[in-house]
Amino acid sequence: MEKVASGFVRNSASLGGNLVMAQRNHFPSDIATVLVVGSLVNLMNGLKSEEITMEEFLRRTELDSKSILVSVKILDWDRIMSISAGTKMKLLFETYRSAPRPLGNALPYLNAALMAKISRCVSSNGMVVSDCRFAFGAYGTKHAIRATKVEEFLTGKVVSVDVLYEAVMLLRSIVVLDDDTSYPAYRSSLAAGFLFEFFSHLVEGNAKSPNGYVNGYSTLMSPARHLDHSKVSTLLTSGKQEVELNKQYHPVGELLAESGAVIQASGEPLA
Repeated sequence: MEKVASGFVRNSASLGGNLVMAQRNHFPSDIATVLVVGSLVNLMNGLKSEEITMEEFLRRTELDSKSILVSVKILDWDRIMSISAGTKMKLLFETYRSAPRPLGNALPYLNAALMAKISRCVSSNGMVVSDCRFAFGAYGTKHAIRATKVEEFLTGKVVSVDVLYEAVMLLRSIVVLDDDTSYPAYRSSLAAGFLFEFFSHLVEGNAKSPNGYVNGYSTLMSPARHLDHSKVSTLLTSGKQEVELNKQYHPVGELLAESGAVIQASGEPLA
């Protein structure tokens, strides 16, 4: 929640106002995307009351002045997991957001909420996805959506490089941006990258795909075939850059403190 808007906005705004703005004005709400994963909305119109899912709430026609958003019910995943504790399941839940500024008043390029229930596979050392829910929003569409095709594809499967590759490719076909959306390639890659990051720690580092070793998200999605995959031994890699300083024009290039920085930091007025 600390990444949503700013402290001033969070202290003066309301959850209902944020959701109604997302429903009526197509506001790219981070909260709405998170609640799409698992929540129910209680609406009242006159004497009629109904309870629908958050996704249905966002998809329906714009609320009129006679409709009231009474409450939002968030599913109790701790209680659900305790009921199925005998199966030794583990709940994974992560939220993702990319914006011009990580914190503060900046609308996101894309936000996501990913949830999965996993358990150890009996016949192998992998992890089986028992259930999953993926929500993506703020990428140029009117409201956040559930990636139901990806959910159905992953449910019941052991997480592997091949399965993750197919899931990412399927997700890219679902997250389709409008023609007038800015940075379309970047937003589309964010959705695939978030899904990959969510499951990547469940894939063994030496896992191998039909086309060679997978070197992080860039190689997973890259169509290039000229890379030497045999030299890549881990799923994720690190990089290092060395910069040599040239003293030929010393002291040009030497780091210097700003002359007024100390005075500004002390709070003293500048003349």
